[in-house]
Amino acid sequence: MSIQVNTTHERILQRIDQALQALQAAGTDAAVRVHRGRVDAFGADELPAINIRRSTGQAEAFADMVSRGLMEFELDFHVRGDDWETAADRLHLQAHRAIAVDAGLNTLGRGLRCTRTEPRAEGGDETIGRLTATYQVQALTRGSDLALVS
Repeated sequence: MSIQVNTTHERILQRIDQALQALQAAGTDAAVRVHRGRVDAFGADELPAINIRRSTGQAEAFADMVSRGLMEFELDFHVRGDDWETAADRLHLQAHRAIAVDAGLNTLGRGLRCTRTEPRAEGGDETIGRLTATYQVQALTRGSDLALVS
């Protein structure tokens, strides 16, 4: 048994990052602009971009010494232009397809689903928009170690 240094939630986020980074080779709209936990504002010249953020998590008893975790994460799709909603939607679809079929992610967690989206935009010389998609994924962990998937 190898000792994992990160919780299952963190390992899931790392795998999502890897899957979205792989989109670069696929020629998506966010080619080289995938970020993890970025807090700085995006400049217009940095768009389109995807930012992966950790969200809430819950755990409940599943069996003796096993917990079922429901982990959330958010994908922010940053775009610009008058058709920002369409551009953000297209980027969301590309990202969703990438993570939904990722074998590594499906090993760590089950039941990936997008539970809600929230659009926001700011006007100015050029419209800057952000679509935040909230996802949930489930994983089983041993009660004695949050890093181990049962």
